[in-house]
Amino acid sequence: MELRHIKHFVLLAEVKHFNKAAEILNITQPSLSKSIKRLELLIGGQLLNRDSKSVSVTALGQVLLKHGQKILKEFEEMEQEVTLFQGFDDKELRVGASPIPSNSLVGPIVGQFLRHYADMSVELKVAPWEDLYQQLIYGDIDFFVSETKVTELEKSELLKVTELPPFKVIFCCRPEHPLTQLQRLFLPSFRDYPLAIPRHMPQSIADAFEDLFKQQREDFSGMVRFDQFHPIKESIINGDLVALTPEISVRSQLEKGVLVELSPYVMPLIYARFSVVSLKEKSHSNAAEGFIDFLVKRAEDVRLTPVDNELEQEAALG
Repeated sequence: MELRHIKHFVLLAEVKHFNKAAEILNITQPSLSKSIKRLELLIGGQLLNRDSKSVSVTALGQVLLKHGQKILKEFEEMEQEVTLFQGFDDKELRVGASPIPSNSLVGPIVGQFLRHYADMSVELKVAPWEDLYQQLIYGDIDFFVSETKVTELEKSELLKVTELPPFKVIFCCRPEHPLTQLQRLFLPSFRDYPLAIPRHMPQSIADAFEDLFKQQREDFSGMVRFDQFHPIKESIINGDLVALTPEISVRSQLEKGVLVELSPYVMPLIYARFSVVSLKEKSHSNAAEGFIDFLVKRAEDVRLTPVDNELEQEAALG
């Protein structure tokens, strides 16, 4: 019995889907099936019940899963201890972040972190949460910062999620925008101007604004769907574009007065919730724990608005 067979089985038992497990392992589905069949032959019994959509673990499989998880954990701990003993590991930290927290949370603390850990090398990778998840599984990053509520990352059995304080989501525009001249501002007034919204906005959030973000409406006035907010800031500052984004992503522009918050009546309360995401079975180095502590402190320091749990909606705006 080889360690790779155990690793293949444990991951498949946890994600419960051949295609997904094969993608995470970066192997073909036939190779994964062959590996599982080989393990079942060695064990002498069926480990999984298979159908066209998913798999479930048999009673024998539960026994192997229990011990397999322990074996993989102990093997990783052995590797880490050997690496630390040889002095190869604890001088490099690989951090991932989706665009908004990379600019507003992670980037601002790197200098502070290096003042406390002067012998460290930090590699920061910015990407959508789907890419960061793959990099985490493959071991390319130690942890990442992203939205976790709407993306449902927090439900994964493979992940450890450390929640950060929530951030209010707002509409913003230039100070001279025609909407700022209205004595009373209502959401229907936004229909007359081009809008900028996150490309992966959940449908539940869009529905809270009725048809405001629907391209099919008769009075549609244009829309920008963005992955990263930074490239469109100048278009908002210099035009009539109105953007929906976490307040933390534009706070410096709001403080300088180059952007202003729009507060329409009956505005749905939306909060972006970012978290630190890591693998459950992988322990952090002292430097990684220190970096996460800085992240939590940064998030607490910059959060302005308390959350009303009864009225809030949550948005994947990261």
